[in-house]
Amino acid sequence: MKIGIVKHLNARPLTWGFEHNPEHKIVPENPSILRDYLLRGLVDVGLISSIECLRNSEVLHVSKKVGVCASQKVRSIKFFRNKKEPYPPFRVLTDNGSRTSMALVRVLLHMDSGILPEVAPTDPRIIKQEIQLGRGSHMLFGDNALFAEWDPEVYEAIDLAEWWYKVTGTSFIFALWATKKPLELSDSFFEESLEYGLKNLDSIIENESRLPKDLVRKYLSEELHYKITESDLKGLETFGNYCNDLGIL
Repeated sequence: MKIGIVKHLNARPLTWGFEHNPEHKIVPENPSILRDYLLRGLVDVGLISSIECLRNSEVLHVSKKVGVCASQKVRSIKFFRNKKEPYPPFRVLTDNGSRTSMALVRVLLHMDSGILPEVAPTDPRIIKQEIQLGRGSHMLFGDNALFAEWDPEVYEAIDLAEWWYKVTGTSFIFALWATKKPLELSDSFFEESLEYGLKNLDSIIENESRLPKDLVRKYLSEELHYKITESDLKGLETFGNYCNDLGIL
């Protein structure tokens, strides 16, 4: 089976079992691209942005047992508000890897200011250059956000999960497993990969050499969670309603 996995650290516990099963062919990509692969039949299963699960509910089967979720902090999805420029920004350069994050920053800015900004999906390398130059407000996702550098005199880096929790009181689902109808896999198929990942969390942590081990452990075992809760589902419903009302669903 061809399984599309997200290539960032935040998804490792979910995908670790599939990655270590020789029966599967692994296709690593960003969730935005995996959605396209899934709809075109280039992969059988994909870990895709939660907003794409909402947008394509008529053609996709989605497992709502496990996913990439955050309660009050996600760390790897940041909005960089330029303190030297007018707020709210008219336009935000957004990491082209995650369509959920792209929509979420628009929703949160609208909730905060009443203005719905334009977004421009952009190569994260260009966004990092703009941040170094101190130009514009931006959003980065995944490893690009984890390893971003910025001048705190110019930018306030805002964690999107913290912001969402502050204004809604619910947690958030960033990515979910999906298949294209008529293919439907049991929830246990995805749960077993997660269980393997959680049992081998030490291996995942040791495999990550870019960050301190204690930070990786906290990030994967405390700040993120992977078994979907009622608060996660309520947050997803609330997010979908906001997107629908704003015409961006």
